[in-house]
Amino acid sequence: MTLPYLLLLSLALAAGSAGAQAPLPPERNTEWATPLPQVSNLHQVTPVLYRSAKLDSSDVAQLQALGVKTVISLRSFHSDTQVLEGSGIRAVRIPINTWAIRDKHVVETMRSIRAAEQQGPVLLHCLHGADRTGMMAAMYRMLYQGWPREKAIDELKNGGYGYHAVWKNIESYLKRVDVAALRAQIEQEKP
Repeated sequence: MTLPYLLLLSLALAAGSAGAQAPLPPERNTEWATPLPQVSNLHQVTPVLYRSAKLDSSDVAQLQALGVKTVISLRSFHSDTQVLEGSGIRAVRIPINTWAIRDKHVVETMRSIRAAEQQGPVLLHCLHGADRTGMMAAMYRMLYQGWPREKAIDELKNGGYGYHAVWKNIESYLKRVDVAALRAQIEQEKP
């Protein structure tokens, strides 16, 4: 089948079902992060941990209203320093490439989150707030909230954050990571 034929077929099918009532979306798991307005892909994970997509200057007032004291960016090629300048919100950057996430990135991110939580609410983000952020949120759930890996992976993939299934390395990492060993490594004093 050619692409134009497939396009026409899908338009015809859509038109034929236009009068049919759309199915209701499944009920969202209440344990997953709570969606919040304004900031792109903003969700509250815990009372002091938020997650989102990239920030721009129009997001700062919302973060201040939430009491966010630290923003941790996982973006490799962009910093939040200019966006947060003069806001009273501290910027931390842990550059991670989505295709090359390692234990050392998890260790650094978890240490940064735990240290920042001592100062007040923390926002964790990457470009879309879906993949790197989703993986780190899943690790946080497993390490500090006692979630089983299957539950954390389910939230990553089905929580509505926009997870891109092309990043098979993320799910693979979450399935094989030794949570206890990683927790011990995180809790060790930095050299």
